Amino acid sequence: MHQSAILAPALQSQWLMMHVSMMVLGYAALLCGSLLSVALLVITFRKAIKIIGILSGAVWANEAWGSYWNWDPKETWAFITWTVFAIYFHTRTNTNLEGVNSALVASMGFLIIWICYFGVNLSGTGLHSYGSFTLN
Repeated sequence: MHQSAILAPALQSQWLMMHVSMMVLGYAALLCGSLLSVALLVITFRKAIKIIGILSGAVWANEAWGSYWNWDPKETWAFITWTVFAIYFHTRTNTNLEGVNSALVASMGFLIIWICYFGVNLSGTGLHSYGSFTLN
């Protein structure tokens, strides 16, 4: 192994190790913050995709059945789901309703998603009964 030559005076300081360590930690913190920001953008993008999915579904329904909204069981339960989660976001932003209230609404929303997805899809009623199966 080669012996290093004499370092420049600026690199002979005891503060070099402290400076480099703190800069590496700072870059690591910025990297973590950047990754969290990307994750937030992905979540926001997923929400935007869901909204675009709802809007395109309405346009498709108008083309297929002649109206944007038919009060089909699936459409009705999807509306109930979105309403419950709008209430949830309201409880999260209102400091008087945080905590247990928002947790209760989120739990109710979880159950409603199951009803909307499985209950309505497997019931075989309405215009959205493609995934149902008959029980003989």
